[in-house]
Amino acid sequence: MNIEVKVTAGAKSNSFKFENGAYSIRIMAKAIDGKANKAIIDFLADELDIKKRDVEILKGEKSSKKIISINIDNEKLEKYFHNNA
Repeated sequence: MNIEVKVTAGAKSNSFKFENGAYSIRIMAKAIDGKANKAIIDFLADELDIKKRDVEILKGEKSSKKIISINIDNEKLEKYFHNNA
């Protein structure tokens, strides 16, 4: 599934939320030399209990708005948000 995400780099903690119909990621890594993008992939893979290769930034490598491909079924993603609400 592909999702559009608003990313905040340099945050105090890492988080992945779905609020008001939109996905957002706060990541502690700074947006320097692709560190935030790598951290997003690592964080999402760990949080969603999937492999890193199942997370890919399709669009927005240098933007705060990104299109991310996550190889996960809707049910597992919904369960994640329900458990982390």
